Amino acid sequence: MSVLRLTVFSENLKHNFLLMRRTYPDAQIAAVVKANGYGLGIENVVPPLAEAGCKTFFVNRFEEGEKIRRLTDSAAVFVLDAFIGEDTLQSYKNARLTPVFSTVEALSRYPQEQNIAVRLDTGFNLAGIDAFDEQTVLQALKGRSVSLLISHLSCAERPEDPKNGKQLALFSKYAALFPEAEKSFAASFGAALGKEYRFDMIRAGAALYGSSALPDSLSVASLTSKVGWLRRFKAGESIGYNDACLLKKDTLVASVPVGSGDGIVHKAGCFVRFKDTLLPVLSAPTTNYLPVDANAVSDDIHVGDEVALFDDVYTPDRLALDAGMEVGADVLIRLNGASFS
Repeated sequence: MSVLRLTVFSENLKHNFLLMRRTYPDAQIAAVVKANGYGLGIENVVPPLAEAGCKTFFVNRFEEGEKIRRLTDSAAVFVLDAFIGEDTLQSYKNARLTPVFSTVEALSRYPQEQNIAVRLDTGFNLAGIDAFDEQTVLQALKGRSVSLLISHLSCAERPEDPKNGKQLALFSKYAALFPEAEKSFAASFGAALGKEYRFDMIRAGAALYGSSALPDSLSVASLTSKVGWLRRFKAGESIGYNDACLLKKDTLVASVPVGSGDGIVHKAGCFVRFKDTLLPVLSAPTTNYLPVDANAVSDDIHVGDEVALFDDVYTPDRLALDAGMEVGADVLIRLNGASFS
């Protein structure tokens, strides 16, 4: 049995989707549920989002799209990294998924296909058709009807970065060349840059899962475990591999049986929550153990007691800041593949 218990707050997820829709009424809100629903499980996030009115989902992998189709019959499902593996156009048609053409090679493989979704790389420089090579792009799309045109901002979390405007100008040029296509340029942080970035559709990821990208959004999950061991140590003693943590005071150490192997990102400067008290993490975890300073609750805590690695109080966003990461979605997405009870 897993030592981790994940709880997804479906109502909060619905709240965030509806808040996103109220905040940006000028664009359709699509949900990004890549990496197994940002680590929370596609089966846990797609049904409440669909109930809230989400009609369009984005994933990266074909297999993720198949999972979504089993959960909703009517929603549009786009697969961003189409034709990178063994998937074929026929497999998309059979599964009723929409492939996003992201390479010239994929376009050349299916030269007769019309009403296609196309992803351009306007400066993210990791995936998509090179938008800086206009001649190649236009040649590859010559005679094609494009139903959806996509790109992705690389610096949207830094509104003052001039690269945002440069990418917008390049994407806008292609948007004008394909006036009949629906356009999607902004994700969660990009949407806040201004109406000119939002176009027809916002691909909301981080904002849906409780993030500063959407003020007043709610935390959508808690992750808990149990205290495995409690032991008192004297100042000067050390814990962990290579004496990773040298104790500066007498300390009651609570060892929680979770670690990097479970996608845990905690390190010194982070906390876990026991009842109403935040307990400092002493050092980065080993593969399976996380050491915590339990001095503040020494008379109350026992082996087997539950601690929250994050929840609606010590949120994933707060944890991400404490861990030196960008946003809470980065915390959640690392749980993909972890085993939960």
